[in-house]
Parts: sequence; structure tokens; C-alpha cells
Amino acid sequence: MLPASPSFLTSNFMILDYGPFAKLGQLSKKYGKIFKTYSYGYPLVSISGVDNIKSLLKNEFRDDNGIGTFMIGKQNIGEMFGENMLLYENNAEKHAMLRKLVGTAMTPSAIGSAIPSIRERANFQIDNMLKKNSAVRMEDTFQAFTLDIAWKQILGLNLEEGEVPKFHDAVRDWTGGMMNPLFLMPFKIPGLMKYTKAGRASVYLREKIDEKVSMIEKDGPDSSTLSKLFFATDEDGTRLTRKQVIDNALLLIFAGTETSASTLTCASLLLALHPDVWERVRDEQKAVQSKYGDDLNADVLERCTYLDAVIKETLRLQPVESGELRLVKSTAVVGGKQISKGWYALFNVKQTHFDDPSTYEEDGSHMDHFNGFKPDRWLDETTKPKEWMPFGDGRRRCIGERLGMTEMKVFLAMFARKCAKFELVNKIDSTDGIEWQPGNAMARPANAECILLPAM
Repeated sequence: MLPASPSFLTSNFMILDYGPFAKLGQLSKKYGKIFKTYSYGYPLVSISGVDNIKSLLKNEFRDDNGIGTFMIGKQNIGEMFGENMLLYENNAEKHAMLRKLVGTAMTPSAIGSAIPSIRERANFQIDNMLKKNSAVRMEDTFQAFTLDIAWKQILGLNLEEGEVPKFHDAVRDWTGGMMNPLFLMPFKIPGLMKYTKAGRASVYLREKIDEKVSMIEKDGPDSSTLSKLFFATDEDGTRLTRKQVIDNALLLIFAGTETSASTLTCASLLLALHPDVWERVRDEQKAVQSKYGDDLNADVLERCTYLDAVIKETLRLQPVESGELRLVKSTAVVGGKQISKGWYALFNVKQTHFDDPSTYEEDGSHMDHFNGFKPDRWLDETTKPKEWMPFGDGRRRCIGERLGMTEMKVFLAMFARKCAKFELVNKIDSTDGIEWQPGNAMARPANAECILLPAM
């Protein structure tokens, strides 16, 4: 039998650092790595620990006897985000086909060829920051950077200068729909695509993608990620349908914007709180430039080991995926405990990071943003975290992981080369703590405004 915990209400199944979501971590400490609870009447099993999560993931795609992903409010949110997304496909053969074809746009070679475009957008946004004589809200810069990559590189659109803000607003409104309670209702609500900002944004984005697909179909392939999706072909000649191309292009937009912008915002806060770490990032970039010149390609990024450690340490404290939800279709046993058919299994990634024996401290300081942020732990096999899964795991592991990591590395590398120092406008100490923005799909600090000083 599973240990029972008190029930509590949540607005959805994401696990974040504030509000009722923090209770899952508290309950895990009290009831163990596997325990049951309820949310809005749903029977929910919280699971943490890499071995436990991997054990349940072995049951994925076993027809009706395994586990399947679960789209909350599918009747509404499926229309807005796309039911043909790789993320929500439960049929084993269809999922394998989608992952293979969508994956052609995420190969090391494909991402490597996109680096010049990513670097160009990073330079553009960094130069804009440094031109200002006032404090810069880092979140806005990172959001603009990733959204520029979305229209320019992922979709390959030729937007007029005046339409760029409209595209940016549409993506923000669309992703914001994930947290809109209307889209999470378990019954169909007519008119959401017409009468909500998120719905209208979805229609706009789909129209832009459809127009670009028509152009590619007529003129042939180009350097965009969308083009790679459209022309991807399996050995037997299978290609993605137009609807699958559009839905999965939207998935890559989400993976390349929301996740990267949120992590970069958290990273900038941590680097401002730890100026010694920032100096080491800058020193590494000086050494890299001295040896390899100003170019920044895939090979050079591989040599930025300390920068890589900084990003991984940020993701340890603030993982991209704080949790994933699965529907248990047949009774399963995980960690010696039985999980009944019809229950929902929630993989608690944040708690998994907390419990990692290679980093664990009894007082919880290893997960503290002031005392626990130690990139050096990644540079030694004896201290390197062992239970780290910020992008999920199994066959549903985030397919945009490589794109997101590349975006973050390129921006921070260029930023370190151009900015000597940056400080938070409002000082934050361990006594005050960090305030997190409510209502976001991914954790973002409430205040990350900085004062910048250009490199000489």
C-alpha cells in the first residue's frame, strides 16, 4: 500500500516553488519518494528518485497495459497547442515515427548550422541592452532573444520590422494559455479560439506557419527548422502531414522560447548573486577567444566547460520540467509499492534533485540559491550530481533539449564577452529570499532588473 497524504487543491499539475505546489516537496519529505494524494478529486501518485521514475517509464507505450501521457483539459487545450504534437502521442508506432522525423531538425548537425543565426540574435539583443542608460529587465531581453530565434530560425519567417512585436505578443499570449483555467476544463468550451487572447494567438501562429509551409512547398527547402520538418522522410518514404508539421513546429517554438528564456532569467539572477562565478565565466571566454578567436561554433561551445557547468547547475536548482504527468493504465509496482490502474503518476523532478545523494545536505542548503549554487560540483566526477533530469527522461525526454542548451550557451558566452559586470537593482539577500512570479508555466524570479557595465 502507498502512504496516504492530506489532499490539497492545485490549479494544474505543474510543480513550482511557490503556493500549493511547494507542498508536494514537503509531503515527499514526510511520506517518502512515493506517496498518494488528491488534486481536484484526481487520484495522484507523486514519484521522485531517478530509479523509481525510470522504473515506471519502462511501462510507457505498452498499449493499454502501460502508462500514457495525459493532456489536462484535452477538449480545449488540445485545439490550442495541437493534438498532433509529439508530446501527446500515445500510440507507440506513431510516437516513434514522429520522434524520428521531428528529431531530424534537432540533430547536432542541424543545431550546429543554426548557431550563426542564434549568435546574430544574441548580439542584437545584447547590443540593445548595453546601449541603454537605465536598468535592464533581463527577462524581457531573454524573451525577445528566444522569440527572435522562433520567427527567424525555427520558422524562417520574413517579418517586417513592425510585425515582430506582434509575433512576440502572439507567442507570449499562446504560451500563457497553458495557465488559463478555461483551457484546463474537462469539457469543451465553445469559442475559446475566438474569444481568448491565447486562442487568437494560436490561430495567428498557425496561419503564419501554414503560409511558410506553402512557400517551402513551392520554392524548395531553406535553412529553417520548419523546412527540415517539412522535408523529413523516413526510410519507407513516410513524411509528416501538414497538420503534424504545424503542431510540432509549435512544440519547438515552446521548447526554444519558454524553457530557454526562463532558465536564462534564473541564470542571470544566480550570476548576479554570485559575482565570483560570473568572473570565472568571463575568464573562460577570454581564454577561449585567445585560443580560437571570436568565432563561436559547436566545437568552441564544447570547450566552454565552466559555462556548461553554470547552466547545468542552474537547471539543477530550477529544472525546465519540474514534473510530468502520466495516466497509469494497468496496476504497476514501483519501488516495491503498488500503483493502481486509473491513478495519475506525477514525476517530481525538483524533489529528485533535492534527494540526490551526491549533493544532499540535511539542512537543504544544496538547493538554496544563495549557498547551494556551486557550478564547480559539475567539474569533478566525485561531486558531480547523479540524479539530474531537468529535461525529463525516457522516450518523451524533451526533444528541444539540444536547441535550448545551445541558445543559452551562445547568449551567455556572448554576454560574458561584452559585459564586464552587472548588478541587481534591488539587492536580495538570503534573509529576504527570492520572490517568484505567480501564474507562469515555468519558474521566473519576480525581479531580475540589472545595471550593466560594458566590457572594455
